[in-house]
Amino acid sequence: MAAVPQFSSEQPPSAIVAEAGEWLAAKWGNGARYLHQKREVVRRVSGRAEGITLQTSSRSRAGMGTWVWPRIWVTDRQVDVWQRQHPVHHGMFARGGCIFSTLIVNLGLPPDVELFGPLRHMQPATSISLSAFWAALEQEIFPNTKLLWGEPATAAELLPDLWLVFPEPLFWWAVAFGDGVAARTILARYFRGKDRARDYFDDGRRLAAAGEPAPVPIRNTMIAFGWSAVSTGALTLDEPV
Repeated sequence: MAAVPQFSSEQPPSAIVAEAGEWLAAKWGNGARYLHQKREVVRRVSGRAEGITLQTSSRSRAGMGTWVWPRIWVTDRQVDVWQRQHPVHHGMFARGGCIFSTLIVNLGLPPDVELFGPLRHMQPATSISLSAFWAALEQEIFPNTKLLWGEPATAAELLPDLWLVFPEPLFWWAVAFGDGVAARTILARYFRGKDRARDYFDDGRRLAAAGEPAPVPIRNTMIAFGWSAVSTGALTLDEPV
């Protein structure tokens, strides 16, 4: 396997990110490809896709430094079909079949992967190297995304609490696969200790049960989520979660 690429001050950020993406795809294997236009490393199997988006920092400058904010995501074709059949669905993850999506900082990792630049040695709490990012993928990320290639019930029980940062895509995955128990398990785990979020969600449920339209503009994602859960028939107003 090729060594970790070494970048130079002569390379523009776009070239550095592309080389890093190609290296990550080669390390990952299993059919993973780097999509230059989207700046994504993607692996697809039987209607499901797993990816790493290398979102470039606005601080990146040629000769000064190149940083990316990686996003981990998983999508599913069956969920996408279900969402297209339920156009009343509002929320952050209402389209595209997303079953998981978050920046790595939400999973307990530093927010920046420094491909080239001085900050990693000056600010080790906020920047990691490309090689350290790969080690985190192998040791912390991929063991959990592996659960997202299985059934919703398994993920609902075994995903770490940290991975429930956005419960909505996991919930819709379970609903689209007809697993109401898993959908409610995901919500129940997320709402532990989050009474305010639960209140907003229930506000949305009440709006939908009363036949009220979704708030426009939707200023609170949990209200929109609760409204969508009832409007799509995924939950009733009084169903406990």
